Amino acid sequence: MNLLKRAVLYSVRKKGKTLTLFLLIGLVSTFLLSCFSILSAVEILNANIRKSIGAAFYIRANSNVVQNDKGEFSIEDKRIRITDDNISEIEKCGEVAYCNPINYGYAKSEDIKFIPGDRDEPDNNMGQITALRYSFLHSDFSDKGVSLSDGKHIDKTSEKSIIISRELALANGISLGDKVILKSAKFGTGDGKYTDIWGDGRKEVEVIVTGIYEILKENNSVTATAAKQENRIYASLDVLSELGESEPSVYTGEVDFYVIDPAELTQIVPRVRKIDSIDWITHFIRTNDFQYSKISESMESFSGFVKALLICVSVVSVAIITLILALSMRNRVRESGILLAVGISKKEILTQFILETLMAAIAGFITSYIVYYAVRDSLANMLFADYQPNLITDESLKNGIEFSLSIWIIISVYLCQLIVIVLSVVISSMTILRLKPKEILNKIS
Repeated sequence: MNLLKRAVLYSVRKKGKTLTLFLLIGLVSTFLLSCFSILSAVEILNANIRKSIGAAFYIRANSNVVQNDKGEFSIEDKRIRITDDNISEIEKCGEVAYCNPINYGYAKSEDIKFIPGDRDEPDNNMGQITALRYSFLHSDFSDKGVSLSDGKHIDKTSEKSIIISRELALANGISLGDKVILKSAKFGTGDGKYTDIWGDGRKEVEVIVTGIYEILKENNSVTATAAKQENRIYASLDVLSELGESEPSVYTGEVDFYVIDPAELTQIVPRVRKIDSIDWITHFIRTNDFQYSKISESMESFSGFVKALLICVSVVSVAIITLILALSMRNRVRESGILLAVGISKKEILTQFILETLMAAIAGFITSYIVYYAVRDSLANMLFADYQPNLITDESLKNGIEFSLSIWIIISVYLCQLIVIVLSVVISSMTILRLKPKEILNKIS
């Protein structure tokens, strides 16, 4: 009788043992696949959270405290000077999703009557221009101080484009797509008045209204016309260049860099500080990973818990399977002795034991995969349905959380179990097969 036939007949005859081993291996395999799936889902969730939250670092200018001849102290604000070449160097330091350089200036217009503020006069009726590459990244929009209600945001492709407030649009009868002319201006103070201190060579530029924003956080403080939020204009970078208030490819307001993964921020910033072309006496870097730092500890704890659970399940499973197989082998002393007595070699007997176990194991693997595939969606909903912090954007979750394993991980899980099972059978069998047939029969008697 060949090995395979003996193995099949034994498995059929010992239905109880075979069923126990099948159920045990199937249950262990299902738990292992589920744990690896949870771990994979947690890692993907963590990555999604980090990417949706993001982090940023901002290049600003240092301020000096100066003392005049009268002994009075005042703060002297410097201006940064970052060029496109500097930005290119910085972007090589890590995965930077966006760079948002900003320039500030002022503008007058015969087409726009700015909403009057404190001590408003025709001479000081102007608005502040915030020229930038991406308007949606500006803190006014990201902090929900204002919100774009019509049109589109300014991006790197925008040219001679502006976004104005709903109040300013209504006051002047301006709609999306309208064109207006802005003129150079410079806000100043003197003799208790607000004035336009722009000198000769005033320039002008025709711009198009591509967006209108709503003010969500009202500021009722008394301020000059140019400082009122209603009069703030967000513009593409070329607008201030056309007005002669900034140089092309040079940024003197601030430059904001948004990092894809907050975990890399601590590595990127030191690299940026090593760039020699930037004057770090005048400039400094401020980082912002506040949102990520609030939840990073809980994310790491969750991931650590899943890893610990996976290790525990693996260790306990190996111990139980080894124990069950060892007990099973001890009950086969008589059978082994008879087989050896009739001339069947130890190698053939060991191979038979391995085949019997492998048949139950393979059946258990197939069943475990079917069960895992059937319950994985329910398991994902149970674990992660409510684990969606408000910090996560819809964009980051549009494909949901992947709760599945690659075929290579599944094969690896099953292969590792097979190795453990075979080794357990071999070790358990050695306590019997190392004896001679006469010794085995003496033990039985």
